[in-house]
Amino acid sequence: MQIGNYKVIKQIGEGGFGRTYEAKHVLLEEKACLKQNINVTKEDAELLKNEAKLLWNVHHYSLPAMRDFFKMEDGSYIIAMSFVEGKTLDKIIKKHKALHPEEVCWITQRLLNALHYLHNKGVVHGDVKPPNVIIQPSEHNAVLVDYGLASLLPTRKTKAIGYTPIFVAPEIEEGKPPIPESDLYCLGLTMLYALGGDPIAKSYPDHVPKEIQDFCNDLIRYNPVDRPNWEKEDLVAKLSKVREEVFGRKSTK
Repeated sequence: MQIGNYKVIKQIGEGGFGRTYEAKHVLLEEKACLKQNINVTKEDAELLKNEAKLLWNVHHYSLPAMRDFFKMEDGSYIIAMSFVEGKTLDKIIKKHKALHPEEVCWITQRLLNALHYLHNKGVVHGDVKPPNVIIQPSEHNAVLVDYGLASLLPTRKTKAIGYTPIFVAPEIEEGKPPIPESDLYCLGLTMLYALGGDPIAKSYPDHVPKEIQDFCNDLIRYNPVDRPNWEKEDLVAKLSKVREEVFGRKSTK
């Protein structure tokens, strides 16, 4: 099957809103990820168009790159993005049950850098969770994907498009506007999950160092004003300091 200038290799995902495909550009022979809205409705078309607009000016090592956006004959739309090699964090945890705390720290730092970049551009991701984190061990990188629930420059009247139960900030569940601190809360739960903890009970395995638990617990405070934010402190530097205290080094590469 061919979609535009892309030959579809296989379908790699499907949700209530869209399908994703692994594809290859027919002229360049470079891999791409295609996302197509399932329901050909004005509402879903607008959602995919908004996602494409959010991605248009995003250029960051730990975020997917926008390649193309076009309309199909059936009225559906296609976003073409860079194909991110690797396994999602949820699949890795399902296999290994938990990651070493130092591995979780470097993954969290990559995601913090990505969120800092997005937040500076006025984008709240809105769906930070293990299935949306692709790990690339050889590149020592973690990539945050899927902008279907993202908001650009949200205001007091902005409502979240949707959310994922368990990995959601309390204020979003309460119908309040998405804010950068909402993403940090979701990242904290993702970090806890990767450590082998329970994101519902917010509990950790005994082997997780207290300093790392404290860093994570700061992110998942119930009230967003009690959470750290980019104006208060450099969270990447803070986690580096924690790593030095616990492991005797700030980085592994």
